[in-house]
Amino acid sequence: MKFDSLFTLTSDRWQDRASRKKMVILAVLIGLYILIIPNLLWERAGEKELSELTAKYHEFSILTKEYRSLRASVNATEQKKTLTKTNSITQAIGDISLSLGIKEKMKSIKLTGTKKIMDQMSEESAEIQMEKLNMSELVHLFYKIENAPMILAVKRVVIKKSFENPELLDATMAVSLFGSPQIQ
Repeated sequence: MKFDSLFTLTSDRWQDRASRKKMVILAVLIGLYILIIPNLLWERAGEKELSELTAKYHEFSILTKEYRSLRASVNATEQKKTLTKTNSITQAIGDISLSLGIKEKMKSIKLTGTKKIMDQMSEESAEIQMEKLNMSELVHLFYKIENAPMILAVKRVVIKKSFENPELLDATMAVSLFGSPQIQ
Protein backbone atom coordinates (compact mmCIF):
# COMPACT_ATOMS: atom_id res chain seq x y z
CA MET A 1 0.00 0.00 0.00
CA LYS A 2 2.73 2.40 0.84
CA PHE A 3 4.55 1.34 -2.32
CA ASP A 4 1.55 2.23 -4.42
CA SER A 5 1.26 5.65 -2.84
CA LEU A 6 5.01 6.27 -3.40
CA PHE A 7 4.69 5.17 -7.01
CA THR A 8 1.68 7.42 -7.50
CA LEU A 9 3.50 10.35 -5.92
CA THR A 10 6.56 9.76 -8.13
CA SER A 11 4.51 9.35 -11.28
CA ASP A 12 2.53 12.50 -10.46
CA ARG A 13 5.72 14.43 -10.06
CA TRP A 14 7.12 12.89 -13.22
CA GLN A 15 4.18 14.25 -15.11
CA ASP A 16 5.05 17.74 -14.03
CA ARG A 17 7.83 19.12 -16.24
CA ALA A 18 9.55 21.19 -13.55
CA SER A 19 9.53 18.27 -11.15
CA ARG A 20 10.92 16.02 -13.86
CA LYS A 21 13.79 18.44 -14.42
CA LYS A 22 14.53 18.54 -10.71
CA MET A 23 14.47 14.73 -10.48
CA VAL A 24 16.88 14.39 -13.44
CA ILE A 25 19.23 16.94 -11.90
CA LEU A 26 18.97 15.16 -8.56
CA ALA A 27 19.70 11.79 -10.21
CA VAL A 28 22.68 13.26 -12.08
CA LEU A 29 24.00 14.81 -8.88
CA ILE A 30 23.62 11.54 -6.98
CA GLY A 31 25.39 9.71 -9.84
CA LEU A 32 28.24 12.24 -9.85
CA TYR A 33 28.47 12.00 -6.08
CA ILE A 34 28.69 8.22 -6.31
CA LEU A 35 31.43 8.47 -8.97
CA ILE A 36 33.46 11.42 -7.64
CA ILE A 37 33.71 10.62 -3.92
CA PRO A 38 35.38 7.19 -4.37
CA ASN A 39 37.75 8.69 -6.94
CA LEU A 40 38.74 11.43 -4.49
CA LEU A 41 39.28 8.85 -1.76
CA TRP A 42 41.39 6.70 -4.10
CA GLU A 43 43.38 9.75 -5.17
CA ARG A 44 44.15 10.72 -1.58
CA ALA A 45 45.10 7.14 -0.73
CA GLY A 46 47.31 7.05 -3.82
CA GLU A 47 49.00 10.34 -2.87
CA LYS A 48 49.62 9.07 0.65
CA GLU A 49 51.07 5.82 -0.67
CA LEU A 50 53.23 7.74 -3.16
CA SER A 51 54.61 10.00 -0.41
CA GLU A 52 55.38 6.96 1.77
CA LEU A 53 57.14 5.22 -1.13
CA THR A 54 59.07 8.40 -1.96
CA ALA A 55 60.22 8.69 1.66
CA LYS A 56 61.31 5.02 1.65
CA TYR A 57 63.11 5.56 -1.66
CA HIS A 58 65.06 8.51 -0.25
CA GLU A 59 65.89 6.53 2.89
CA PHE A 60 67.13 3.58 0.82
CA SER A 61 69.06 5.96 -1.42
CA ILE A 62 70.87 7.43 1.60
CA LEU A 63 71.56 3.94 2.97
CA THR A 64 72.87 2.84 -0.43
CA LYS A 65 75.30 5.76 -0.57
CA GLU A 66 76.45 5.06 2.99
CA TYR A 67 76.87 1.35 2.23
CA ARG A 68 78.92 2.08 -0.91
CA SER A 69 81.12 4.47 1.03
CA LEU A 70 81.69 1.97 3.84
CA ARG A 71 82.26 -0.84 1.33
CA ALA A 72 84.90 1.24 -0.47
CA SER A 73 86.58 1.94 2.86
CA VAL A 74 86.53 -1.76 3.82
CA ASN A 75 87.89 -2.76 0.40
CA ALA A 76 90.73 -0.25 0.75
CA THR A 77 91.55 -1.60 4.23
CA GLU A 78 91.39 -5.22 3.03
CA GLN A 79 93.66 -4.35 0.12
CA LYS A 80 96.15 -2.77 2.54
CA LYS A 81 96.09 -5.96 4.63
CA THR A 82 97.06 -8.07 1.63
CA LEU A 83 99.81 -5.64 0.61
CA THR A 84 101.50 -5.69 4.02
CA LYS A 85 105.04 -6.97 3.64
CA THR A 86 106.51 -5.49 6.79
CA ASN A 87 107.60 -7.63 9.70
CA SER A 88 107.24 -5.04 12.45
CA ILE A 89 106.07 -1.59 13.29
CA THR A 90 109.67 -0.38 13.59
CA GLN A 91 110.29 -1.38 9.98
CA ALA A 92 107.07 0.31 8.83
CA ILE A 93 107.80 3.60 10.65
CA GLY A 94 111.42 3.45 9.57
CA ASP A 95 110.40 3.07 5.91
CA ILE A 96 107.96 5.99 6.18
CA SER A 97 110.44 8.31 7.90
CA LEU A 98 113.19 7.33 5.44
CA SER A 99 110.95 8.13 2.45
CA LEU A 100 110.21 11.56 3.95
CA GLY A 101 113.87 12.23 4.78
CA ILE A 102 113.21 12.63 8.52
CA LYS A 103 114.79 9.40 9.78
CA GLU A 104 117.48 11.36 11.62
CA LYS A 105 114.78 13.31 13.50
CA MET A 106 113.42 10.13 15.07
CA LYS A 107 114.55 10.02 18.68
CA SER A 108 113.14 6.63 19.70
CA ILE A 109 110.71 3.83 18.96
CA LYS A 110 109.53 1.93 22.03
CA LEU A 111 107.47 -1.18 21.47
CA THR A 112 104.54 -1.18 23.86
CA GLY A 113 103.14 -4.62 23.07
CA THR A 114 101.41 -6.98 20.71
CA LYS A 115 97.96 -8.44 21.12
CA LYS A 116 95.52 -10.63 19.22
CA ILE A 117 92.24 -9.20 18.04
CA MET A 118 89.56 -11.92 17.79
CA ASP A 119 92.05 -14.53 16.49
CA GLN A 120 92.01 -12.87 13.07
CA MET A 121 94.49 -10.02 13.43
CA SER A 122 97.29 -8.84 15.61
CA GLU A 123 97.98 -5.31 16.79
CA GLU A 124 101.59 -4.29 17.37
CA SER A 125 101.88 -0.97 19.21
CA ALA A 126 104.77 1.41 19.65
CA GLU A 127 105.47 4.85 21.03
CA ILE A 128 107.46 7.03 18.64
CA GLN A 129 109.30 10.20 19.62
CA MET A 130 110.43 12.65 16.97
CA GLU A 131 112.21 15.95 17.48
CA LYS A 132 112.63 19.20 15.56
CA LEU A 133 109.98 18.64 12.89
CA ASN A 134 108.50 21.54 11.00
CA MET A 135 104.76 21.64 10.36
CA SER A 136 105.11 20.44 6.79
CA GLU A 137 107.14 17.38 7.83
CA LEU A 138 104.59 16.53 10.52
CA VAL A 139 101.67 16.81 8.07
CA HIS A 140 103.50 14.67 5.52
CA LEU A 141 104.25 12.08 8.21
CA PHE A 142 100.56 11.82 9.15
CA TYR A 143 99.61 11.62 5.47
CA LYS A 144 102.10 8.81 4.85
CA ILE A 145 100.88 6.89 7.90
CA GLU A 146 97.25 7.27 6.76
CA ASN A 147 98.01 6.17 3.18
CA ALA A 148 100.63 3.52 3.94
CA PRO A 149 100.28 0.18 2.12
CA MET A 150 99.61 -1.47 5.49
CA ILE A 151 97.08 -0.90 8.24
CA LEU A 152 98.61 1.72 10.52
CA ALA A 153 96.64 3.71 13.08
CA VAL A 154 97.73 6.71 15.12
CA LYS A 155 96.14 6.24 18.54
CA ARG A 156 97.47 9.29 20.37
CA VAL A 157 99.61 12.32 19.52
CA VAL A 158 101.28 14.85 21.80
CA ILE A 159 102.87 17.82 20.01
CA LYS A 160 104.99 20.41 21.78
CA LYS A 161 107.15 23.31 20.64
CA SER A 162 110.83 22.45 20.52
CA PHE A 163 112.85 23.89 23.40
CA GLU A 164 115.73 24.94 21.14
CA ASN A 165 113.63 26.45 18.32
CA PRO A 166 109.98 27.43 18.94
CA GLU A 167 109.22 27.16 15.19
CA LEU A 168 109.98 23.42 15.28
CA LEU A 169 107.88 20.74 16.93
CA ASP A 170 108.54 17.66 19.06
CA ALA A 171 105.98 14.89 18.61
CA THR A 172 105.24 11.75 20.62
CA MET A 173 102.82 9.31 18.97
CA ALA A 174 101.26 6.00 19.88
CA VAL A 175 101.01 4.04 16.61
CA SER A 176 99.64 0.55 15.94
CA LEU A 177 100.30 -1.82 13.06
CA PHE A 178 97.55 -4.33 12.27
CA GLY A 179 98.37 -7.54 10.46
CA SER A 180 98.09 -11.29 10.43
CA PRO A 181 98.27 -12.97 13.85
CA GLN A 182 101.93 -13.83 14.31
CA ILE A 183 102.26 -13.49 18.07
CA GLN A 184 104.97 -15.55 19.68
